[in-house]
Amino acid sequence: MRYDIVGRKTMIPTDYSFPEILLLLAGIGVSLLLGGGIGYLLASKGKRKKAPSTKAPPPLDSARLMSAKLRKLYAILADLTSSLDYQRVLDKSLDASFIALNIAERPTEDLVSAVLFFAEDGLAPPVLRVATGRGLPRPDQHRKTPGVEGVLGAAIDAGEPELSRELSSDPELSSFIAFQSCQTSYCIPLRVKLDIFGVLLFAHPDVRYFDSAQREILNVVSHQAMTALQNAQLFQELKDEKEHIIKVQEEERTKLSRDLHDGPTQTVSAIAMQVSLARRLMKNDPTAAEEELYRTEEMARRTTKEIRHMLFTLRPLVLSSEGLRAALNSMADKMQETYDQNVIIEVEEDLVYDLETSVQSVIFNVAEEAVNNARKHAEADHIWVRVKRLKDDLAFLEIADDGKGFDIEDVFDDYESRGSLGMVNMKERAELVRGLFHIESSPQEGTKIQIVIPLSDSAAERLRNL
Repeated sequence: MRYDIVGRKTMIPTDYSFPEILLLLAGIGVSLLLGGGIGYLLASKGKRKKAPSTKAPPPLDSARLMSAKLRKLYAILADLTSSLDYQRVLDKSLDASFIALNIAERPTEDLVSAVLFFAEDGLAPPVLRVATGRGLPRPDQHRKTPGVEGVLGAAIDAGEPELSRELSSDPELSSFIAFQSCQTSYCIPLRVKLDIFGVLLFAHPDVRYFDSAQREILNVVSHQAMTALQNAQLFQELKDEKEHIIKVQEEERTKLSRDLHDGPTQTVSAIAMQVSLARRLMKNDPTAAEEELYRTEEMARRTTKEIRHMLFTLRPLVLSSEGLRAALNSMADKMQETYDQNVIIEVEEDLVYDLETSVQSVIFNVAEEAVNNARKHAEADHIWVRVKRLKDDLAFLEIADDGKGFDIEDVFDDYESRGSLGMVNMKERAELVRGLFHIESSPQEGTKIQIVIPLSDSAAERLRNL
């Protein structure tokens, strides 16, 4: 199977920012790999001298040229590993490959190269697209290919570099204009553990171009490229996560502002008017004034409950102190007390112990959002919140109601123009815990919101393949 790069937990010092840590790791990587790569190049040149040479030492200009090439390779590899820009890493990877081959006295004028990634366009199965290349005409730069046959398929299936000397008959690459004049190719899969996210591909008209020495050179550069790509991907994920946190915070502020405006703010204004009315009635009709003050008191009590419920949903302290089940039961009690809404909680207690704190928080937030939506829009008599185990490594959350339901397609057709994005929020929260989000509803048939949550990496892998 083929996947994109996924984030992983790492042990990192807390005295540095994430970008500084990435740069530090990149610097260590380039020092180790560069030393091995350049040492190999120099050793390869030395091995060709089987007998003591009787030739005169090379001219000074030749030595200076070699030194300049090595310095240029060092600079590109250093830039490659320290860069946090994805596209720059791709371009520098190909540049470093060309320079390394030049140092090994391999001409690169006819060399064609490309980086192909699995496209994130929803296609199933995913296909490879050209991310960047050298020597590719414009039509090839926008081409996609399955990556299941020929040298691409062999390298991806094996997870190891693959050499082909029959490129002209390759079932996938022969459709590329640039490769039609090439006889041999060398394909290196870009992988992180078991995940392959693309390939580095080199091709040349000379069928003997990629001998063992040249292949080893390209392997060293590709390994450096994979390290740099991981750093760039991690940095991008950090940026995306920061933007997502800001987005969630903004949505929470907007939701709180809307709830305050539609609820307590309106009620407080009504209370002020009723107090004014009671004050005028005090002189002429004390009995009516007393009744008005009684209604005002009840309204104030109800408003206090609403505000307390909002504060509870913003920061449910019981969730961190007593766990998910207690928090859901508390939420149900407050729904009954504040809105007279019947919420039934069904939680498998032994499952809660297997849920990380962050997962419990997501489950609570999704349940609270779904229950609130059902209370406001579904006119449901009952709302059920169920948390149970599907398998040993899969948890299941369901929020169901017996309300009026809705047509899902009609709602989603104009969802972007709606003021509320509750379902989008729930789906994004489910994705934070690598879960699958599903919704079922139809008019007069109620609504079911379901999320399957993996409890292990292997379970997350299975869900991702569905």
